[in-house]
Amino acid sequence: MAGKTIQIYLPNGKPNGLRKASITTEKPVVFQIPLTEISNNIDKLDFNGIYILIDSVTTEKPKLYIGKGKVKSRIQHHIKKKSFWNTVFAIQLDSINGFSDTDISYLEYYFIKKAKEFDNIDSEENRQIPQIQKLQDEKLDELTCYIETIEFILSTLGLKCFQDESKDNILTCKDKYGSFGQGRYNPDSGFLLLKGAKCRMKVHRGTKSLSKRDDLIKKAVLQEENGFYKLTEDTLFSTVSSAAQIVLARNANGWTEWKNKAGKTLNDLYRIK
Repeated sequence: MAGKTIQIYLPNGKPNGLRKASITTEKPVVFQIPLTEISNNIDKLDFNGIYILIDSVTTEKPKLYIGKGKVKSRIQHHIKKKSFWNTVFAIQLDSINGFSDTDISYLEYYFIKKAKEFDNIDSEENRQIPQIQKLQDEKLDELTCYIETIEFILSTLGLKCFQDESKDNILTCKDKYGSFGQGRYNPDSGFLLLKGAKCRMKVHRGTKSLSKRDDLIKKAVLQEENGFYKLTEDTLFSTVSSAAQIVLARNANGWTEWKNKAGKTLNDLYRIK
């Protein structure tokens, strides 16, 4: 992949306020605005495009809504009608005419469809995948290029839920007692332990307590099944070690316990150069 230069402009000089992001050689532009800053920046959204309302950028399963149209008026409407969100990502095409109605209909369709396919997104706010007209190949190729740019910018701004996580990125933690867990590591957010993990029930001798484990049992996220605690939903941990401790029921160094399919540890992959 060729290198890319991303320009992130802070119009108000606030690192946590309005952000305008673009790749210098590409046309799509993404605005990221916290709900608390919308009233001061609503005029910047006076364009025809698509937008994503989201409750949190960092949560392991964000709740979101994807829409299209005149973004300014749509956001003003959602402020009154939708209470779940705290951030909007609005996508504009930096050209004389901007996105056409055909363009934004396809982009809305694409992102809603992708959200429905991923387990790491709560897309119930978009109840159905919209219908679209058949497009010519050259138009599809053009929109595909836009989509690649948009997804790259969204990921750079912290919205990574549209990334298609390859099975090659799966890490495994296990022991001789049959405990087995899989997950993904993200340096920005932590370690996502995937549902279905078989976690040892009996805490190893010498391990006094695992407060996170006790909390998950209390919430029924860990449930007894066939002699193990089974993880019933994807769960995000702030550290790789806390995730390993849940699986192994003992104090553990996640940097050496989590391994990829080639047998390399997280320490090998991220720390040793």
